[in-house]
Amino acid sequence: MAQDVTESPTSTLKGAAQIEIASSYAFFKEGEGKNVGHTIGSLLALYGFSDQVEARLGMDFQQEGTRINGRWPNGVVSGYTPLQIGVGADIIKERGIWPKVTLIGDFFIPTTGGSDFKQERLGFALKAGFFHNLGKNQNAQLNYNIGADFGNDDLAYRYAITYLQNIGSIGGAYLEFNGNIPNGFSASHFISAAFYWTPTQRIQFDTIVGRGLTADQDFYVTGRLQIYIPNKKTKATN
Repeated sequence: MAQDVTESPTSTLKGAAQIEIASSYAFFKEGEGKNVGHTIGSLLALYGFSDQVEARLGMDFQQEGTRINGRWPNGVVSGYTPLQIGVGADIIKERGIWPKVTLIGDFFIPTTGGSDFKQERLGFALKAGFFHNLGKNQNAQLNYNIGADFGNDDLAYRYAITYLQNIGSIGGAYLEFNGNIPNGFSASHFISAAFYWTPTQRIQFDTIVGRGLTADQDFYVTGRLQIYIPNKKTKATN
């Protein structure tokens, strides 16, 4: 469903944690039918080993199938995706026109997925993220990622570019272009727009809508909740 894929710099300080919970829905036409994909529950948990390095743990519950005249003639595939375990590390600080650089590596454990999504071999994803603060008040950001996914003898190159604009302390909006280039296949490109609301410093709600540009995807929507859990020292200070 390839939307909202831009990774941010490591966001968890030492001893702090962040939990992201999301649900997504996407569809595209396939002849007389409509191919529907639904991520019923997506979980990503982050924990700061230090102010520059964080651990990553994630898993999705997905459902996919083709609907024709309100029916599912071929049934649906559903289940948990393989467990994601990884690390993100800020390796270069932002200085002037030079961006902040983050490296992110994730492993996908093959034996942990549901029967419909289980992989035969260990999967691996590697990304490099580049981040610029813009404007005198640094209330806008330009983020871009490049990377590749490896798994089951497959290789796909990925990219994402996001412009984000904060709107005071209540939230903001961003626009994202992203795509993937599977080895031996034509590239797919997508666009999405999002609005986010931060009622407190520890909670953020996101709404993301998008569609395919060169891909067959007709519509995509995601709702996401992010919860930040500060470390004990930060709690005591507050």
